[in-house]
Amino acid sequence: MVFFGLATVNDFQSSLGKQVAKQLNLCKDLLFSVFAFPVGMFVVLIFWAIYTYDRQLVYPASMDEFFPPWMNHAMHTLVLPLCMGELVLQPHAFPKARNGLAALTIVGLAYLSWVIWVYLTVGIWVYPLLGLLSTPGLLGFFFCNMSIVTLFYILGQILNKKIWGHMPMNSTYSGAKMKT
Repeated sequence: MVFFGLATVNDFQSSLGKQVAKQLNLCKDLLFSVFAFPVGMFVVLIFWAIYTYDRQLVYPASMDEFFPPWMNHAMHTLVLPLCMGELVLQPHAFPKARNGLAALTIVGLAYLSWVIWVYLTVGIWVYPLLGLLSTPGLLGFFFCNMSIVTLFYILGQILNKKIWGHMPMNSTYSGAKMKT
């Protein structure tokens, strides 16, 4: 939601001034490349994979009375076409792989810290699946998840480059399709 709000503001960049528009565009590109695309794709993949295996592990049936099916799809399905549409319709300047992966690691560790903090504070896991895993199982699960998110980051970068060509992080989109 934050990314798409920022992208909407960015659509009005001509009225913001050149320097503000450039900074806004860089921020939007960083947010998309490091957070919205890889994490969004991961959420769709992992949620529906686990849901298909055993719904109770991620979205217990008891939640249906609080969150109707359309809301579940808004959170766990709609992300895929929105992110893919954004990738196809708007070029993004991805940061250098090392910098992007470092930022992605920070985001991942921050989220993981929140999940663990909730468990340590309240005594329940945010996702019931985590309560079924041993400590080595949790470590393996978290490592696999971060590996998948990393692969989605790389996939986003590859797809963006294939569709739009190479765009260095410090450039802004001029309106013409860039190919190298």
